[in-house]
Amino acid sequence: MLRTFIFDDSKSKWVEEKQQLLSEDICVLLDDEEEILYLWRGLKTSKKRFKKGYKQLKELISNFPDLNLQFMMVTKNFPIQVQEKLDSMLETAKKERSGILLFNRFITIRIYFIFLLCAIILPIVSLLNLSSSLLWTISNGNYEVNNNTFRLWIYYSEILTLITLICFIINLVIGIIEFENQVIVFSIVGLLICVGLFIYLNFDIYLFLFQEGSTLTNYLISRKDILYFIIVNLISILIFEIPNTIKLISFLKTYRKFIF
Repeated sequence: MLRTFIFDDSKSKWVEEKQQLLSEDICVLLDDEEEILYLWRGLKTSKKRFKKGYKQLKELISNFPDLNLQFMMVTKNFPIQVQEKLDSMLETAKKERSGILLFNRFITIRIYFIFLLCAIILPIVSLLNLSSSLLWTISNGNYEVNNNTFRLWIYYSEILTLITLICFIINLVIGIIEFENQVIVFSIVGLLICVGLFIYLNFDIYLFLFQEGSTLTNYLISRKDILYFIIVNLISILIFEIPNTIKLISFLKTYRKFIF
């Protein structure tokens, strides 16, 4: 029976993998019956990563002196059953990556997941913050709010939009590194919209035409203006939120085992 293990660089340890291999992986195949360890190195594995994995493997083997294991480092011409196992796992990974996702690095997979998740959640939080205006006091058909509450209301969404913008910049860089066109396009769209929203929110008190009766400390804002403002933000956010949410779902289906 063959068991396969890959070197997880982020955790600095060898973990068992039964289904797929990436071209950047270092893999050890253990033949239980013959008591032989075969070391396989992917074409895109860096020398630094390979040396680190190889060193840890040797240390791991040395901790079990009672085991009579033969260690073989082969570049090609593996035994038939070993080669078939490698081909099967590589083919599985190839099929899963043949659609949308083309990531080849553990680190970019995890970084992209974190910042994509942030880029999806933060705009929702910002929208909820803006929608809290619907709970403001109503006076003569207008929303009434003091100037401190108003400025904090705008400020929180500005900060959330700015952080989301940074997330898209990071994801754009990852998309370029991985040559992933869909990530690049979605990140650019999100980036441009966030820039627009940030500029829009920076109009601050000039976003609204205050109604008669407003003072320097108390603002009266038309209910229609507030609804229009929220709808503009909602539509803008949905333009990048929907495709990125779909992307996140497909990304998790393919790469969840490399993330958690």
